Amino acid sequence: MAKKERLKVVEKSADGSVIWYEGYIFKVINARASYPHLDKPYAGEDGGEPKYGIVGLMDKKKQKAGILLLKKAIKQFMAENKYTCASDKMCLKDGDESGKPENEGMYTLSARENKRPKVRDAEGELVEGMDEIVEMIYGGCYVDIIIKFWKQANKFGKRVNANLTAVRFRADGEAFGEGRIDDNDIWNEDELDDDDDGDGGFDDEL
Repeated sequence: MAKKERLKVVEKSADGSVIWYEGYIFKVINARASYPHLDKPYAGEDGGEPKYGIVGLMDKKKQKAGILLLKKAIKQFMAENKYTCASDKMCLKDGDESGKPENEGMYTLSARENKRPKVRDAEGELVEGMDEIVEMIYGGCYVDIIIKFWKQANKFGKRVNANLTAVRFRADGEAFGEGRIDDNDIWNEDELDDDDDGDGGFDDEL
């Protein structure tokens, strides 16, 4: 069996947050995960074809060089494919324009795929169990993402989209929204109130 050649690196960002490989393939390092759908396809609020996907949040200050490299690559990609599209039709968008608090001070990188992407843990081992994937990759954790640009130019409009190839867990982070509930203390029966009237401990008068 012939040995598969390694992808050639085109350019690396000075801050180490993005590596650009030939074929418009990119590794985005230490992005914050948002809206991960890696266990099963998701159609989204607007409907459409269900796909696996994730949104990576890139810090405008800490990952500025990586963001600029992705912007440069998008411009080159459009030039080579002889088309242009509006900034709101690109996989990379300014998060401050989204109206979502978690996106403030960030750029959002959206990637989707029909085929389930590979998911790896912090040691690089493949994770196959759906429950394990959901538990490990959640909105707010930090991940590395591998994507590839693709051109959309059809009756639905012109876009620069990103296929999602793989996601690797990097580190835990504060979960978005209400976060996760730690139930360890809830099961401690010693802390239950011994309530004689059976009303759950609520006063009759407010």
